[in-house]
Amino acid sequence: MTKLIAIMIGGSLGALCRYSIAVTAGKYFGARFPVGTLLANFIGCFLIGVALAMADKTQLFSPTGRLFFVTGFIGALTTFSTYALETFQAGRSGSIMVAALNVAVSNIGGIMLVFIGIWFTQTMLHGK
Repeated sequence: MTKLIAIMIGGSLGALCRYSIAVTAGKYFGARFPVGTLLANFIGCFLIGVALAMADKTQLFSPTGRLFFVTGFIGALTTFSTYALETFQAGRSGSIMVAALNVAVSNIGGIMLVFIGIWFTQTMLHGK
């Protein structure tokens, strides 16, 4: 039961962060490009890299803590389905360049940010 509660609390916090990012990005960047989803997914990619490096090199994450942070918080913060929907909608509306740009930037940027999260955490932990 503790594991389920950890996932629920982490998921609630991640969803609230995701919503806040989307609203804030919408105010600053408008609706032409899905900046809110991109930012939420990029932040999640970076954080999952940090979590992976921390789990590999420290005892910071207990199994329940990992469920809270990775499965709950990051799982709710990021969303592949919204990314896919926004890309589909852009293509369907004739904005093929927006759809293609979203695919390219999301995938390349996401992979890069996982790497940067791991590198950053390892550097901070070991001073390398």
